[in-house]
Amino acid sequence: MSAQSLEILNEGIRYQRAGFRMQAAKLYRRVPKGDRYHGDALNLLGTLRFEQGMALDAARLIGEAVRVNPRNTTAWGNLGRVLKHLALFDKAAACFRRAALLAPERPDGVAGLSQVTTGTELARTLRRRLALSPLDVDGLIEFGNDRSRDGDKAGAAERFRRVLVIDPRSFAGMFNLGNAVRDLGQSDAAAWCYERSLVLDPGNANVLNNRGLLAFNRADWATAERWFRKAVGAYGLHAAGWSNLARSLQKQGRDQAAVDGFRRGLAIDPRNMPVCCEFAGLLELPKWARFGLVVDPLQATAYNRLALLATKDPTRRAVMPWLRRGACMRPDDPDTWYNIGVELGRSGDAEAAAKYGWLATRVRDNHAFAHLNTALALLVLERFEPGWEEHRRRVESAEAAPFMRYFDIPEWIDQDLAGRRLLVWGEQGIGDEIQFMTLIRHLIRRGARLTVLTEPRIRPIVRRSLPGVAVPDVADPSGKLEDHHGCDMHVALGDLPHRLRLFCGGTERPEPWIVPDPDRVARLRAGLLERHPGKRLVGITWRSVAPKTGGRRTVPIELWGDFAATPGVAVVSLQYGLKQQDLDDIAALGCDIDHAHGVEPIMDLDGLAALVAAVDLVVCPPNNTVHFAGAMAKPCWVMVPTRPDWRWGLTRSDSLWYPNTRVFRQESDDDWMPVMRRVADALRAWAGEAA
Repeated sequence: MSAQSLEILNEGIRYQRAGFRMQAAKLYRRVPKGDRYHGDALNLLGTLRFEQGMALDAARLIGEAVRVNPRNTTAWGNLGRVLKHLALFDKAAACFRRAALLAPERPDGVAGLSQVTTGTELARTLRRRLALSPLDVDGLIEFGNDRSRDGDKAGAAERFRRVLVIDPRSFAGMFNLGNAVRDLGQSDAAAWCYERSLVLDPGNANVLNNRGLLAFNRADWATAERWFRKAVGAYGLHAAGWSNLARSLQKQGRDQAAVDGFRRGLAIDPRNMPVCCEFAGLLELPKWARFGLVVDPLQATAYNRLALLATKDPTRRAVMPWLRRGACMRPDDPDTWYNIGVELGRSGDAEAAAKYGWLATRVRDNHAFAHLNTALALLVLERFEPGWEEHRRRVESAEAAPFMRYFDIPEWIDQDLAGRRLLVWGEQGIGDEIQFMTLIRHLIRRGARLTVLTEPRIRPIVRRSLPGVAVPDVADPSGKLEDHHGCDMHVALGDLPHRLRLFCGGTERPEPWIVPDPDRVARLRAGLLERHPGKRLVGITWRSVAPKTGGRRTVPIELWGDFAATPGVAVVSLQYGLKQQDLDDIAALGCDIDHAHGVEPIMDLDGLAALVAAVDLVVCPPNNTVHFAGAMAKPCWVMVPTRPDWRWGLTRSDSLWYPNTRVFRQESDDDWMPVMRRVADALRAWAGEAA
């Protein structure tokens, strides 16, 4: 019967391949028990049942096959695949191992084993699989994905490139290569891979979604929105596409449209805990974050979101309990430690802010915000050496990306500058650029020939003040390699304190550098003295327009009445963005605050410099005006809030950066009245000295 059984099996295989499964099953059953091919028949009948979706029946039949013939390598492999489908991974792995032992020269068992193992065993299995079959595209893709999961993005990219050498039309190879190079920070290469992937598989929602993420990560919200809309248009049940579309809409201030996107994403995937938490933040409804806790109580995201929502309560009493619970659940979550540091720093404990920020960076070294928060805490504590080291990592944050510039020349660390051309580029706000420019002359003394890239509004000031420095007109940062203007090295302006070891062993100190337009200064001062003969001129600002911290750095205009009434003093407005409401509030004081000088400081920074130079004293909360005064050595009194910015320290009444600046400190949150009393008393004493 054996020869006849073999013919029956071959005929059954032909029927099965042709799709005639019932006829194939009848033929397989004709092979009797005890026949040498009975085990093969059971194996084939099991594969047929598996094709029909009857996995349990398939497992029973193929299990009988391996009991009949324990050396049937193919049956062991098939049983492993069925058990894998049934999520019986340990049993599946045992079957694949048996297949690999029976036929070590065949890749089938090893290939199956690679699909049900993890960790170091998976890596070993994949290497063995590729040794047996070097052109195994699926094996290379699995190996690349394994390398990517382990954080070896470069190794993953190399495997995916090998896939494309073997099969240039491999969609999986091209798409995964795009993901790998994206994670390596090569956004242009990732975009090219995604575009090629769309040629291979037009309308693939995953590719369209990832294309949108590239735009989202460079803060191009409108472009990101278009790609995400294409993704959900290609596949309406793409949960990530809807959620990402909602995020891009939220970034554009279209919160109501974002609500719809999040709702659609959660309708498709209601167990997506991070989206639940984002939705809670958008609606400011803690119940959605609590639902996230139900979905996965062991993740820190929901605890962090509930802590953030608890900040809406002025008492903030629930913030730390939520954060502590998150830290207990997931001590390996860096965001929780970072948020604890931020909250403790907000309460005035800079030591704790530095401690927990440092802990967050130990959990995940590339947590840029934790590095920055740690740096700011260390600097306000005047622990400059570790502070400047941490401050270098600020450029890794997402917020820094739009301001970063890239050049095909080395970065200046500590190389000799004599005779070298050094490109210095600003990457922060105007106030920070003016502050860090107080170190620029030290580079010139070291023999460097400087080219400075800075904000357009202060370029005229830099050209006048530093005549030997080249200040080219350049476009905003593009995120791509830029012209290095013939320089040999480059350095970010904010890294100069680190390079010069400022206040921590270096000999250099900040120096005033701004030279205002002398003719304009003379005209402005003459006009002011003509309107206020015999009086000393005091320039003031009272409001900061900084989006996040401006409220804390604003002194209400109604508190300036006693100050403005000081005898022998004429008060001059240096306030940028002066509004009609400001003028009405000034009039209500019953005092004269001069705003007729014709300078609009928010756009005319050269005019602001001249106006600061034209007055005798500047008094204001911390804003750009303070930096202009300090960089000209103009006497300046700065009123800092509780939890001051890092540059003012915690207790000193002077400034390390600006020698003629005096610091008045707020003693309790939002209470400027005692500060203004002290400032008014000091002003009367100052005016009396002049008299």
